Amino acid sequence: MGRLLICFVMFGFVIGSSFSAWAVSVGEPAPDFQSKTLEGKDFRLSDYKGEPIVLKVGTTWCPTCRAQTVALDSLHQYMASEGVRFVDVFIDESDVSVRKYFNKGGYHRPSAIILDEGSAYKAYNIYVIPRLVLIDKEFKVVRDGDAVPAPRLKKMLTKMLGE
Repeated sequence: MGRLLICFVMFGFVIGSSFSAWAVSVGEPAPDFQSKTLEGKDFRLSDYKGEPIVLKVGTTWCPTCRAQTVALDSLHQYMASEGVRFVDVFIDESDVSVRKYFNKGGYHRPSAIILDEGSAYKAYNIYVIPRLVLIDKEFKVVRDGDAVPAPRLKKMLTKMLGE
């Protein structure tokens, strides 16, 4: 999917919606998907079943996606100490652009960096980016929605981990 189309879809959604409808209902099992990591290894989301997961879907060129990466990066130590897996999924991106994104930003490496070829995009019905999904140890969706600032995200994670 081209960048222009993604921007058009995002603009149309923002204008015509209240962000209330997401693809996955809270309490439902997280949709599984397979893809390749930035290093070219096979990846399956369900391999992290039994561990809390933060799933971010976005691109390197989206300013809001970048802001969400910065927020997540600020929680890197907290998530690592709590055993939270951070899976960063990039749609419509090359390995070169993603490597440049991480090198230039100086971000900590997530548990997995995924170059999605459509499986996550389809499984999560991505029509707005960034998309941030919280998945508990039971592999159930706790939250599915748009970007969240770091302080609010930490509260959400603390609540998820305590339940």
